[in-house]
Amino acid sequence: TTPQSKRRRSWRRSSLKGTKRRKSLPPVHQDATELSKSISLDLPETDRLALLLLSSFQFSAQKLEHSLQQNQGFNLEEFQAKAHSVSEELKLHLQKLKRDGTLQRCIQDPQGVSLDSSLDESVAQIKEHMTRFSAECRSWDQLLQNYQESAEEMSRQLEGIQRDPSLVEPLSYLQTSQASVLSSKPNYQQILDSQGEVLTSMELVLNELQQAVQVLQTFSEDSRQYLRGLSEQL
Repeated sequence: TTPQSKRRRSWRRSSLKGTKRRKSLPPVHQDATELSKSISLDLPETDRLALLLLSSFQFSAQKLEHSLQQNQGFNLEEFQAKAHSVSEELKLHLQKLKRDGTLQRCIQDPQGVSLDSSLDESVAQIKEHMTRFSAECRSWDQLLQNYQESAEEMSRQLEGIQRDPSLVEPLSYLQTSQASVLSSKPNYQQILDSQGEVLTSMELVLNELQQAVQVLQTFSEDSRQYLRGLSEQL
């Protein structure tokens, strides 16, 4: 084991190494609240803060990897290699912040120092965008559900007509033009079958969007705490 790998293991619990021995990162259902619990209380406060920031990034990367694995053409090894590279850069930056005293100032009492108004405004805008994005995801979910329900109902009606042709007799009571239009309709069952892959793809995309929103919400909350600390030194 090289000194570099020893330092990497000392900085984090989970690994983002792009090796062939591991096909995927740990399950993404890990609770974000467990990140701080996994850090030893025996460490200095500045080290615990640095580890928490690093773990938050790794947790977000795990969630993002899980959501992207369903995409066709997704390269797992390339993603893990990039995530590992960013993780190493973040680690170096955190070490720099520790040396210049930034992390120490983050854990000190604010002593009445107020946050910069522009920072609060930026955070509020981010939350507003995320709320709107979540609402759009729910709207797409509802639209997909309505489309699926309509398609299923149409399929049931067509199957009933195929089993009992007498069900189409009421058409004769309609005006000739109406009956002609209705009887000239295409095979909806065939159309529904041909759209099966489209519906499945839409569902996968919506699931990925929901997972991405959850990742952004977690990362936004971690970033807010970090930015509040940084603003105290301005």
